[in-house]
Amino acid sequence: MRTTPIRVLAATAATIMTTIGSAAPLFPAAAHAAVPASARTAVHSSPHPAAAARPEALAPGGARGARSSALASLVDRAVADHLANDRVPGAAVTVVSGGRTVLSKGYGVADVTSRTPVDPDRTAFFLGSLAKLFTAQAASRLVAEGKVDPQADVNDYLRAVTVPDTYPGRPVTLDRLLTHTAGFDSDLVGRNRARAEDVEPLAESLVTRRPPRIRAPGTIAAYDNYAYALAGQLVADVSGQAFPAYVDEHILKPLGMTGSTFAQPQPGPIAARLARGYRPGGTSGWTEDKGQYGAWSPTGPGAVSTAADMGRWMTHQLADDAPANRLMRQAHYRQDPRLPGVGYGFEEWRRGGRTGWFKDGDIPGFHSNLLLVPGRDVGVFVVFNGDGTDGRAAWDGKDLINRIVDALVPEVPAAAGNPTADDEDSTTPDPEPAADPALDSYTGTYRPARVSRTGLMSVEGLVAGVTVEKDGERGLRTSGLSLDPDRPGQRWLALGNGLFRERGGQQATLAFTEAGVLVSSATPSTAYERLAWRQSPALHLGLLGLGVGALAPGALVLPAVALLRRFRGRTPHPPAARATRAAGAAAGLTSVAFTVALAAVVADGNAMMEMVPLGSPLLSAVTALGTVLLCLTLAVVAGAVAAWLRGWWTVTGRLLFAVTATAAVATTSMLIHYHLVWLPFA
Repeated sequence: MRTTPIRVLAATAATIMTTIGSAAPLFPAAAHAAVPASARTAVHSSPHPAAAARPEALAPGGARGARSSALASLVDRAVADHLANDRVPGAAVTVVSGGRTVLSKGYGVADVTSRTPVDPDRTAFFLGSLAKLFTAQAASRLVAEGKVDPQADVNDYLRAVTVPDTYPGRPVTLDRLLTHTAGFDSDLVGRNRARAEDVEPLAESLVTRRPPRIRAPGTIAAYDNYAYALAGQLVADVSGQAFPAYVDEHILKPLGMTGSTFAQPQPGPIAARLARGYRPGGTSGWTEDKGQYGAWSPTGPGAVSTAADMGRWMTHQLADDAPANRLMRQAHYRQDPRLPGVGYGFEEWRRGGRTGWFKDGDIPGFHSNLLLVPGRDVGVFVVFNGDGTDGRAAWDGKDLINRIVDALVPEVPAAAGNPTADDEDSTTPDPEPAADPALDSYTGTYRPARVSRTGLMSVEGLVAGVTVEKDGERGLRTSGLSLDPDRPGQRWLALGNGLFRERGGQQATLAFTEAGVLVSSATPSTAYERLAWRQSPALHLGLLGLGVGALAPGALVLPAVALLRRFRGRTPHPPAARATRAAGAAAGLTSVAFTVALAAVVADGNAMMEMVPLGSPLLSAVTALGTVLLCLTLAVVAGAVAAWLRGWWTVTGRLLFAVTATAAVATTSMLIHYHLVWLPFA
């Protein structure tokens, strides 16, 4: 239920390129329980048209048969549209209701080379962050068995890893790990691997790739992959079993989920049925994505399952009120008491008076979504094995789930004017507005708390911000908050006391806390922190664009001036002056090279989603060039000062070089701020 950080990072870099391109027209190109087999439907289809369902599962027969037929028709049409319009190779959908699977279908192909059709019973898909549901379930079992106190310091249970005591008296607990409130920074660069054989042990990676703690636990919700990886290690240390083995023995096997595993590499029979993940592109029209493996398997990499297996898991969750399941589907943290909260693994979901528990997962080439509506005994699982054009597959799954739930579960009439849980996302007319004297205080720019503060992914903060503006006397407008790519902007109606309801659309809810935090009903696992004017992404983008725009011409102008002086037989400047001018030219040339390298990184946003977790040499080139530019900036600034002290060049020449030095400082300050340089002492 959130925009993936890697996807936003790609958008960030693209925005940087556009900003630089506007400031530097010299370089326009750079701007750019097991369910019986009889209750399942295994249907294969061609790449785009939807296939018919098995008659024994969905044939008309009374009201139930009619509903099943209508559901199959709805899903067939929707998936066919998504595959064709957004260029996705295949998909699988499973719907459970009333203790049985009412729909389990495959669409398109699992492998574009062999043309192997997607089979809901056999085709294994990478789950991405849906793996967190199994991590939360494993940890919740230990809590239910009395082996772990969720409020105790995790260091009481960890054996192979120790969490630093960064905030004395505020320990990290299992509860904080599972609710994304542990306070670790976020960094996914280089965390994944292209081959399962190259994955390092979980405990080793938790030590060598540990992000710093940047806030006290329980302060704010900020989506946290490291926290879930640490929770998986806790399960292993307490149980005495490797995490994949524990999940297999205590969760997968008892439910008959024989096509699912957390093992890397996967067992032979499962590996042979793995779907391939793709992005549009390449000579054949598709490029296979890499990077689905990694040490942090409890958080997503390496975990695979079939659509039919996920149907078994959902049926068990809905039917079995075991203590561990109850723990998962209970709000353990709310950033604002009026909005949806975070369970263990799940996030609360509300739509038209219906409430449920949601989780999504994104990993290169695979995008999955799962929703449980316990009060209506309905569960839906959707997975695509392609990123889609402009990454649209991440939204397509959410859109399809909304359509399925709207068809299966009638909307509950909303209580007029009541913005709390039972009428969230209601499609009833707008409630009566209420005056909010603090309306002006909510305007400004907010940044997702999940954005890195110490790593390369801090660049996400350049475009991941949410802009809030007044909309009349009793409303607000926001941009950057919507998950729907077709509705980037939203309008909100004040209900009083910092609470707002969306006008039209999905009628989501927005709240502002006393601490100045923005909370959205669409993203319970990540809140938004208000930024001061000096932290404004618009300001930083402007500095970066103007800096590079002013530096770049120096790559041509400064050498040209030197050649012209030599051609005219002018007296050579002192060696130090010539070295300073050369440093300015080199800084301009490096800024151009940095721009070109960044352009290569962001040329394909889907490719960047693979590049970031794998740690591409192109990313290293960007930071290397940023480091070179930093060193040259020091030389340029020193030379600019010396030019005035020693009277080098004409006054005009000195003024122009001062502009070059200022541009270099503006550019490198932004590169340092967003960790686009390598600093050995940092």
